[in-house]
Amino acid sequence: MLRLSALVRKEFLQLRRDRRTLGLIVGMPVVLLLVFGYAASFDVKHLQTELVGHDSPAVRAALASTGGTFTVARRIAPNVAAARADLAHGSTLVAIVVGADGRPRSALVDGSQLLAASTALRTLARLAAGASRAPQLPTTTLYNPSLRSANYMVPGLIGFLLVQVGVMITSLGIVRERERGTLEQLMITPLSRLELMVGKIIPYLAIAFLDLVLILAMGLLVFGVPLRGSVPLLLVLTALFLASTVAIGLLVSTVAQNQQQAMQTAMFIIVPQILLSGFVFPLASIPWGVRWISYGLPLTYFLPIVRGIFLKGSGLGDLWPQALVLLGMAVAFIGLATSRFSKQLG
Repeated sequence: MLRLSALVRKEFLQLRRDRRTLGLIVGMPVVLLLVFGYAASFDVKHLQTELVGHDSPAVRAALASTGGTFTVARRIAPNVAAARADLAHGSTLVAIVVGADGRPRSALVDGSQLLAASTALRTLARLAAGASRAPQLPTTTLYNPSLRSANYMVPGLIGFLLVQVGVMITSLGIVRERERGTLEQLMITPLSRLELMVGKIIPYLAIAFLDLVLILAMGLLVFGVPLRGSVPLLLVLTALFLASTVAIGLLVSTVAQNQQQAMQTAMFIIVPQILLSGFVFPLASIPWGVRWISYGLPLTYFLPIVRGIFLKGSGLGDLWPQALVLLGMAVAFIGLATSRFSKQLG
């Protein structure tokens, strides 16, 4: 423990002196959360809409009742050809053809704007069903009744940002130390290879927890995301997740020979975490040809944990399978990193 504590103290001193890296570790997640938290939203509003052929107060009132989904222009397109031209130019996203009796006949939607088009089609279908008084199935939405994007995205962003800190910053920090020659000096100390790995992990875990606290505070105070579950449980399970991601960063540092290689390798690991973990796209929508990769990514197992604790109030009884996988990943990646360091020395 004395040797390990000395190594951890040395790591903290080195990080404190490297103010650029320390500022990047602490500041980058905060900035990215603000950017992604506001930009990555599925709440599509203010779709530019125009009426075609005739004006209709009834249609305008129906569109206004959707809570700002549609922004209806005062100008009336004279015909469908003019409406198609507006859609092609991008000045309009939705065009509704109105008959002489003031009733809607059809609608044109710009499908090149996927989220906007999906929102428009769902909302128009709901308006049409209400107008025709079609039988409605009573539906209750649980856990996120307002279907607010921030409630879904911000917990996921916590995992994504911690992956970046764990993988990229850890790998760059250790490769930088190797380039300076200080890593080789540690190799000749009485520290065992496992002690060296653990001593390298602890400081980055501590800083990642600082990032976690900042991100949690911003998620609750800035974005108003509800936290219905146990905070201690969230911290413990996040520690398992961070241990696995920092261990991956250590493993990357054993492969890369310089900082450029470390960054490229880290990005090669981080990008699939965005696309294949369920962060944006549901796992069920990913073809099996690439979905198998998802089950080797720590973020795949952390997302149900963080979203479950935030939105559902899930407990350990619900989340123990994901926690067990993250524990296994942390042990496996630390073992691989230790083994590769030993082989490099041998």
